[in-house]
Amino acid sequence: MLFHLLKGFTNNTMIQIQIWGDFECPYSYLQTVALAKLKERYQDGIEIIWRAIELAPTAGTMPPSDVYLKKLQQAAAEPIVQDEQMVLNAPAFLTYTWLAQESVCFANKHGKSLQLALAIFKAVFSQSANIGNEDEIIALAQGVGIDPDALREAFDDGVVTRQVIADEEEFKANGFQGVPAMLIGEKNFSPKSFEPVTGFTTVDELEKLIPMKSLASPS
Repeated sequence: MLFHLLKGFTNNTMIQIQIWGDFECPYSYLQTVALAKLKERYQDGIEIIWRAIELAPTAGTMPPSDVYLKKLQQAAAEPIVQDEQMVLNAPAFLTYTWLAQESVCFANKHGKSLQLALAIFKAVFSQSANIGNEDEIIALAQGVGIDPDALREAFDDGVVTRQVIADEEEFKANGFQGVPAMLIGEKNFSPKSFEPVTGFTTVDELEKLIPMKSLASPS
């Protein structure tokens, strides 16, 4: 029923889901996969926007802690991991994620943030990629259709840096303390009406959070 409703709405009515996630957080990876499945199911009825947050800034590289490895093990037991045949290997090291956040914020403008976020997560958890390296990030972005020269220019001119800072400030203003965190609401309605959601949420749970009353005007 929800699918038919979403397919019938005008182009001016769209559910927007904003997600804050960290690229070294396994539950952020799971949430992004769940959002990708929701987007695949409802296509133009839903827009996914990536919002940046770096919860634990790291200088250089450091090995994963025992606490991190335990969290990874818990995430690996979630049904979506088996259902989607996800790889959740422990990264060889944790590192600076700011460039990765900037790149996915840049991809929002091109409608490719979901694809790039998934590519970065996959690189971290299946290849132990160094996402603190600009060349590796740009290669991942190019792989999903982002112009590498345009992305380098965005890194240099500071526009996406300012966006990341603004996203982090909004994360705090919403009272979020951990990731994944989301805001869910109607794109063209008041931002104050968006519902905050914290913690990993499955596809079925996400469907129940979609504000049906905002989808009451079929074309």
